[in-house]
Amino acid sequence: MILFRVPNRSRPPAPMPNLPRTPASLKTLLFLTVAVLMSAAAARADGGLLDTMLQSARNAPEKLYEGKAKTYRAGVMTPETLTACLILAHRIDAVAAEIEAAKGTIRDLDGRIQEAGPRLQHQAMAALTDPERRKAYEAQISDYNAWVEERRGAVKGHNRQVRLYSEMSGRFNGECNGRSYFPSDLDIVKGSLPPEVAARLQ
Repeated sequence: MILFRVPNRSRPPAPMPNLPRTPASLKTLLFLTVAVLMSAAAARADGGLLDTMLQSARNAPEKLYEGKAKTYRAGVMTPETLTACLILAHRIDAVAAEIEAAKGTIRDLDGRIQEAGPRLQHQAMAALTDPERRKAYEAQISDYNAWVEERRGAVKGHNRQVRLYSEMSGRFNGECNGRSYFPSDLDIVKGSLPPEVAARLQ
């Protein structure tokens, strides 16, 4: 019989500050002749929680013996629970990707705001006396304010996704983390998964 354990989760990302500053491991238990515990580092995948969860199943030898009858004792996921955990892992990966994208947007806006702030302060006096410079200055102020507002919205969205990530990670830890599943059950549930999740199992 072979059972695969799902990974432990790392801590969720921290929320971003709201104002500008300017003016997961997988353990595999092989119950064959001996029990072998794989290290978390060796089993970690690069594609997110779902890929990490599936990596050892992908690397397992073919036709592993699971015994005459599968027993779903405590700590072993049923096919229904496995399905729910696979979908949840996929959703966690999607939210993690959105958080990383939001961080990139916020960093880009921070760079623009931090560069523009001192420059606009330096140009303020000249803009008071030169109509042409005043026009350009007012356009740049408008851009600056738009960046600040866009950053505020991006931070709000980022922090909302962080809270969602934390909530889903808590569910994963409570319902999936540390539990095992039969590799044959993975084949059984593939047909009932949403297409975007099933595609990642290929």
